Amino acid sequence: MNLGINIKHGDRLTRMKRIPFSFFLTLLFFSFGSSLYGFQGIMPTSFGARQAGMGGAFQAVGGSVMDLESNPSHLARLTTPKWEFGTSVHFAKIEYSDSFMDQDPNLSYQNKIVETPRAVFPYMGYIHPVTDRFGIGFALYTQGGGGGLFSNINRISPGKQTLNDTLGVDVPLGTERKIQEDLKFKFMLTKLTIGAGYRFGNLSVGIGLDLAYAFMEMKKTNLDLSRTIELPGSLAYNSDPAYSYGGKLGFSYELSSNIRVAYSYTLRNVLHMDGQMKVEGENPIIKNESRVSRYMVWPDRHIFGISYRNNSWIFDFDIKFIPWSQSFRTNRFILEQPLLTTPVGSESNVMQMNFRWRDQYCFAFGAEYEWKYGFRFRAGYSYAKTPMTPQGLNPMLGTTNEHHLAGGLGYYTTNGSALHFAIEYAFPKSMKGSESSDWALAHSIFSAKEIQLAQFQFSKSVSVLSLSFGIEKNI
Repeated sequence: MNLGINIKHGDRLTRMKRIPFSFFLTLLFFSFGSSLYGFQGIMPTSFGARQAGMGGAFQAVGGSVMDLESNPSHLARLTTPKWEFGTSVHFAKIEYSDSFMDQDPNLSYQNKIVETPRAVFPYMGYIHPVTDRFGIGFALYTQGGGGGLFSNINRISPGKQTLNDTLGVDVPLGTERKIQEDLKFKFMLTKLTIGAGYRFGNLSVGIGLDLAYAFMEMKKTNLDLSRTIELPGSLAYNSDPAYSYGGKLGFSYELSSNIRVAYSYTLRNVLHMDGQMKVEGENPIIKNESRVSRYMVWPDRHIFGISYRNNSWIFDFDIKFIPWSQSFRTNRFILEQPLLTTPVGSESNVMQMNFRWRDQYCFAFGAEYEWKYGFRFRAGYSYAKTPMTPQGLNPMLGTTNEHHLAGGLGYYTTNGSALHFAIEYAFPKSMKGSESSDWALAHSIFSAKEIQLAQFQFSKSVSVLSLSFGIEKNI
């Protein structure tokens, strides 16, 4: 496991600076965000404003453009063409704290950071009944992404060296062995789904083709305590545009005029996110750049749902399974040049991040009540044990949320238009990181002889408030 980065000059005689790196790899993979601002792992609980109002419980309901995201078999029951667009805005609150207690009190530090990033997930699409049993459509939507800025993070310099030793010259505050780091990142994942559904009596079958686009960029800046000198180890990563394809298969069956069951399976997306990494060394004239070869996997997904409806009510219960352990176990970054050095001194061009996520079951229950004057009231609740583990915890990637409560309102006009609004709250949950996590190792190993695992402690808590708005129009 690679825990450090080293800047190597062409003459190979310059002193090598060990810079903890494993924790920073998290930024490269948070993805998918979230990854990013986290919901269930790094996926939101729902797509579409109507779905959000029911807590994401919509698998066996149908009637929305965003059925193309969840279960395209419902396109087989369309009676009129429809377009729909909307957006969800997620307001996250990330509370991260850590501390390091050294024998030298001048090297001890504490950080308590509260960040409030926002993520906007728009969607739009069109669905059309070709016959009374065959429908087609397309939907374009953001499935993951976001960005954030963490600044003024107190750290100990690599190897506990003074600023003068790091730079090789005497500078103001040069005897300091503390530094600050800033982290900046953003990620986006967008999908276009083209699908169709066909009905065989009570059974409807749907298929969808997913085309995915993703992009990620990230920057880490090391600064002296006056925040005027950029130090060696600052780096920037930019991925190439990543394209991928996948698909989904959905089934829904009418057990009676009131009860419907549904199941869908969505394939994973393999995103090749090769890119360029630049590392700033001691000599600003020498450029330490390397191509990076890496890929990430957006996991596959199984969803089963059952719904009941009458003249006024719709109830739905869903069970979702996401095999995170197959996608978020480990991830490798392979550089063309050996710019990396572990704290114990070995050189490498490979960086490995261990996430150690576990598989996740998600449960959602939602209801919709048709009142009068065109109003419909919605409510829902979902629960999913976080896939994150103490061994893979870090401040950037994923979420600790488990309980989600939602409510919504719909207004249907007589001319075939509808407005949807929803609000969802993901309750905060705190998790303490393990001493064996990559994040802890990156902040407690300074050399082969100086390993202080017990001295570094950290924890994370996330809550998310989400607002969704959508408009649909029958044509």
